[in-house]
Amino acid sequence: MNSTTLESFSSFIIPDRVSFSELAPGYPCVNISNQNATAKIALHGAHVIDYTPKDQPPVIFTSEQAIYREGKAIRGGIPICWPWFSAHPSDSSLPSHGYARISFWSLFRTSSTDELTTLVFHYSKDNLHAELTVEIGDSLSLNLKTTNTGSQTATIGGALHSYFSVSNINYISIKGLETKAYHDSLTGKQETSTNIRTIGKEIDRVYTDTKDTVIIEDRGFNRDIVIGKSGSKSTVVWNPWIHKSATMADLGNDDYKHFVCVETANALKDVYQIAPGESHSLITKILVDSSKE
Repeated sequence: MNSTTLESFSSFIIPDRVSFSELAPGYPCVNISNQNATAKIALHGAHVIDYTPKDQPPVIFTSEQAIYREGKAIRGGIPICWPWFSAHPSDSSLPSHGYARISFWSLFRTSSTDELTTLVFHYSKDNLHAELTVEIGDSLSLNLKTTNTGSQTATIGGALHSYFSVSNINYISIKGLETKAYHDSLTGKQETSTNIRTIGKEIDRVYTDTKDTVIIEDRGFNRDIVIGKSGSKSTVVWNPWIHKSATMADLGNDDYKHFVCVETANALKDVYQIAPGESHSLITKILVDSSKE
């Protein structure tokens, strides 16, 4: 196991702002608290498992049945799919969605003001170096920067596979993807979207050629979750619905009612050729608008 003892993180502690605990033995977690929000990030996967702005319900959904074990992806939160999305394009023996979400990362730096806390994580694999910068405040931002440290051009895909907490799947709409083409992963067909006014069955779509901000309107929580992005021309929308949820040991049978994934992605043809020494950044910024009457 690549994890370390909690004592080894003592230099990263910031009193009243950054502390450490274990989600399971040998499975450390960073706890963040400032005037604007609280959050938790597992070192395994540099995986955000909670973000709760002040006076709001949680914005990020993580299953109560999530399994915290090296080599097992956490169900919920913001898994980092890297350096590819879905199955590897040429080698089916390699892990789906890459190595990053099933490996321990190194914590490189922590800093904090009263209003904003910043953490930087590192992970390297096969001549690729990933640096994740997470900023927690009145918004949540993740910047996944990939640098090619090898001597050959590398192809990079991936996603910030965000699970968003909602009051009830029946009370949400998704805006910002209207008129966008998408690949339906359930049927294999190419379609063109209208607004997603309701979700009433399993959905698994990769929207293509879109850089647009997406908004989850949640009438139950009386708020909008606003998902901005850069370095991405694809957006994934996913909910497993009833039957698939029942097959997942790390997801409650009714959990599908309380989350929807809207993922800032580099998926399908939205991949990047990175020359030696060059970098690509995949960024998402998430904020809550609760000003609706």
